[in-house]
Amino acid sequence: MILRHRPFSKALLRASIQLLGVLGFLALVLAFAGVPFKVLKWMSAAPYSDKCDYILLLPGGGIPSPSMLLRSYKAAEEFKKNPSAKVVISLKTGPALEQSTSWDIRNELVLRGVPVDSVIFERQATSTAEHAKYIREQNIGDPAKNSYLIVTSPSHIMRSMASFKAAGFKNIYASPAYSAGEKEDLGGGQLLRYDFWSALETEVEIAREFTALAYYKLTGRA
Repeated sequence: MILRHRPFSKALLRASIQLLGVLGFLALVLAFAGVPFKVLKWMSAAPYSDKCDYILLLPGGGIPSPSMLLRSYKAAEEFKKNPSAKVVISLKTGPALEQSTSWDIRNELVLRGVPVDSVIFERQATSTAEHAKYIREQNIGDPAKNSYLIVTSPSHIMRSMASFKAAGFKNIYASPAYSAGEKEDLGGGQLLRYDFWSALETEVEIAREFTALAYYKLTGRA
């Protein structure tokens, strides 16, 4: 018996290219309109408290990446508001702790005024769901009684909150790490020079997070 492969339909190929064209055009229009920034603001909205027992610093790259520096800065600022809290760095770490990314993050926190004995390491997590899993398993506080403040990037707040709630954390709050300084005057054409491209990058970030959140929902991680 000879199996024959059906030729790829030209109509299907044409329709796929047209769909990609429509989606690409829509992405450009949304970026020009600044919609991605509004979606990002919505994604980062979460309950907040400056009186939490633990500040959970969820890493997003090494030091000195922009994302990790922002998160470290935000975690240190939250600690200044609540110096009785413990700052938890959750990230898979090898046996040589002092040569790890977690140690670099710890040094950044210390540089910004967080005492060494206020930092706790969780050394097994490799994903958002595992942050919640291993912080709970390591008995870092009591998820039913203590309060926890997540510090991570704005787009990651929604998935992080959902993951910790799914893991049984009852009192969970969040503080998105982003620059809140005044917008500088960079001259004419700022929309095309900066804002438009930043909006396109934000669209990719949003798409990634919604895809990950959908996967977490389907697998019971959120």
